[in-house]
Amino acid sequence: MLDFDLQVERFIAVLGINKSINTAKAYRSDLRLLKLHLVLACCDCVIPPQDQTAYAQLEAILQADENRLRPASQRLLDSFTVDLEAITSDDLVGYFLFLKETLGYAQTTLNRKIVAVRRFFNYLLDHRLLADPAIINDLETKAIPRNEAPLHLTAEEAFHFLDTVRRHGSERDYAMFLIMLSMGLRISEVIQMNVDSIGPDTEFYHVVDGKGGKSRPVPVPEAVREAVLAYLRVRPGEKAKGQHRMALFLGNRYTRITPRAVQQSLKDYTALTDLPESKKVMLTPHKLRHTFATALYINGEDLRTLMRLLGHENIATTTIYTHVDKEKLIASLDKNPFAKSQEL
Repeated sequence: MLDFDLQVERFIAVLGINKSINTAKAYRSDLRLLKLHLVLACCDCVIPPQDQTAYAQLEAILQADENRLRPASQRLLDSFTVDLEAITSDDLVGYFLFLKETLGYAQTTLNRKIVAVRRFFNYLLDHRLLADPAIINDLETKAIPRNEAPLHLTAEEAFHFLDTVRRHGSERDYAMFLIMLSMGLRISEVIQMNVDSIGPDTEFYHVVDGKGGKSRPVPVPEAVREAVLAYLRVRPGEKAKGQHRMALFLGNRYTRITPRAVQQSLKDYTALTDLPESKKVMLTPHKLRHTFATALYINGEDLRTLMRLLGHENIATTTIYTHVDKEKLIASLDKNPFAKSQEL
């Protein structure tokens, strides 16, 4: 086994000889973020500590600290071991997609983090600690451009996924994933919902942005109201304790469900679908949000409205959905009375 933490410190020590202290500090921070992602994503390269509550503790502290690594969460992260020899190129691509799509990093920041990972793995290869350079061959600085088309499900694929959840899953999971697909909420916004967030007559759910306390109204479809009410009838609320009593979606321990639990559920349901393998591999909670936005754009929604629904601060972020302009133009044929062939 090749220990991640040990090799990072050796790499930083070598780097510090040729680079400034600030550069070395930035690289250490970038590589810690990589380890955090590998741990939270439950990658196969991660060896958990004996304390089986470490995952839940780490997630709880990160949530309280707005996903910032502070001393308490850093100590917990240090208790996990990552085997560098078991990291795959898919793990690294998943990390960069997480930075881009979930954290919304700008391209310049993303480029720097790609460079940090490439230099670290080149160091390992140069010192013959790793033998296969294939793991970083595809990680070019321009590998994940900001205007890249966000991956999404077609409407037919999305309905197939929901039907799979309905047939094989629980009322809770069906309500969660329906909310993501029909309201476009982030995973963090879904798990923060409370039992009084959506009722029989709720027309709008007001999403509070954790970055500045801003609120945005999102329409609640009738299907969502029905799904939430069906879940509330079987929700084991009497088993929840303390602050978790108000949580809408409860996990197996009757506490507010965690992002990791939602991601694992999505992965399990995806494996049961007949989706193409390429879609199964890419499907994440954030891709359901992309599916929502893409479907609205194809069906004529303007970017300004999408910007408000998604909670984007800048219209430039929302323009990634213009990649479907060709699909939108094709869909417009259905509205064109002269597009169909006529018998003369």
